[in-house]
Amino acid sequence: INNGFSGVNNVNLIFPMERPVFLREVNNNMYTVSAYFWSKIFSELPMSLLMPTLQGVVVYFALGLNMNEWYKFPIFLSSSILCYNAFTGFGYILGTSISNKQVSVILTPVLIVPTMLFAGFFVNQENIPKFLLPLRELAVFKYSFQAYMINEFTDQQLDCMTDPNPIMSCDPLGDFNSPQSL
Repeated sequence: INNGFSGVNNVNLIFPMERPVFLREVNNNMYTVSAYFWSKIFSELPMSLLMPTLQGVVVYFALGLNMNEWYKFPIFLSSSILCYNAFTGFGYILGTSISNKQVSVILTPVLIVPTMLFAGFFVNQENIPKFLLPLRELAVFKYSFQAYMINEFTDQQLDCMTDPNPIMSCDPLGDFNSPQSL
C-alpha cells in the first residue's frame, strides 16, 4: 500500500504545475507530446528504481520475510519496483486528467482506496459480485498482493502443516509468545 501511494504521490502533483508551460510549448510546436512523455519517464527512471529498492530492502529484512531460497528477495524487489511504477503511471493519469492540485490531492485516495477492496486485503476474491469483476482485474493492488503472497508462502513449511493430527489447524499466531505474556 505504501509503495502504491508513494508512486502516485511522487508524480501526481507535478504535471498540474507544469501544465501551463507544457501546453504553451506544445502549441508553439517546440516539441511533441511523446517527446515530453518519454523525457519525463527517462528523467524519473533512476528515482523510480531507487525509491522502491530502498524501501524494499528495509521492509524485507525488518519484517524477516522468507530467506529460505536465494531468489525470494530479488522477486520481492522486482514486485516492489513494478508496483511502484504501475502506481506512478496511475499518478500520471490523474495528474493529466485533473488540472487543479487541490482536487487531485482529494481524489487520489478516493480513487485508490476502493481498489484495495479488490486486492484480497479485506474481501475474499470469490465474494466479489460478478458485475464488479472488471474492476477487480484492473486493480493493481491485486497483482502486487498476489505476487508478494506467492513469493513469501510458496515452499514455506509451518510446523502445524506436518502434524499427523488431522484436527490440528494451522494457527501461526496462536503459538506466538508476545513480550506481554512472558
